Amino acid sequence: MAWIQIHQQLKDHRKLFSAADELEIEPVHMLGLLVSFWLWALDNTPSGSLEGISNRNIARAAQWDKSPDDFVQAMKNAGLLDENDDGVLEIHDWYEYTGKLIDQREAEKLRSRRRRAAASADRKATAGQTADETENKQETAAGRLDQTTPDQSRVDQTTPEEELVPPKGGKAAEPVPYAEIVALYHEICTSYPALCKVSAKRKKAIAARWKEYGRNLDTFRELFTRAEASPFLKGKNDNNWTADFNWLMNSENMTKVLEGKYTDKRLQFEQRQQAAPSGRVNTMDVLAGIIADEEGGGSQ
Repeated sequence: MAWIQIHQQLKDHRKLFSAADELEIEPVHMLGLLVSFWLWALDNTPSGSLEGISNRNIARAAQWDKSPDDFVQAMKNAGLLDENDDGVLEIHDWYEYTGKLIDQREAEKLRSRRRRAAASADRKATAGQTADETENKQETAAGRLDQTTPDQSRVDQTTPEEELVPPKGGKAAEPVPYAEIVALYHEICTSYPALCKVSAKRKKAIAARWKEYGRNLDTFRELFTRAEASPFLKGKNDNNWTADFNWLMNSENMTKVLEGKYTDKRLQFEQRQQAAPSGRVNTMDVLAGIIADEEGGGSQ
């Protein structure tokens, strides 16, 4: 059974009052509409995006029986619904309130599949042992009991993880660790703008990079570490331009950062110098690269 956080300040919140005034209803009525809408969203739009959902359906979800357009406009004007850069409506701060619940749901689904797989493996093992016992009893009765070690090859030794096969034979996908990736960014990229919300658009980019780079959290750790160590990405360039989370989540940009395009050349020189067997590297080539980068200013 799902649940949603309702803060005690909500009943007196200025946004709730604003929407109630615009719709000319009592705040307690607006509170009920809002909670009804959020509960519907848990099962019908867990990402918080309302893309493809009509104003009529939004109003129905909230159990508003008057003008759907008036209801949606009041929610937007009060800041209870946001409109992203693509013109798609999103529930305000949805991930902050329900993100953990959504991630827990995905993790629980995976744990349930593993439990079912383990139970299946146990049943197969038990069935194999019972068959052996029956065969041994029959041979004893006939005076032909084989005294050798019982054959255990019939017992299914498949581990729950190997047994776990989702519908259509695809690979069981781990849930995208949105919260962990955002926490890594805040922990490592202290020189960059902090995120105030994880929108549906950002979640879509995170999920795409998570799949693209083999569902490996260490790849994101390396990305953020390289970005934090790059003076260029932090504004030391001709345009005083600074990267941010959205820029790092772009596929092409992430590849460039991971491949070392924005790594400090002097740091690269010191690392190569320490790694070289003779303790020497081609100093002129490396310095020439540093000078060329500084004169050219790099590229975004």
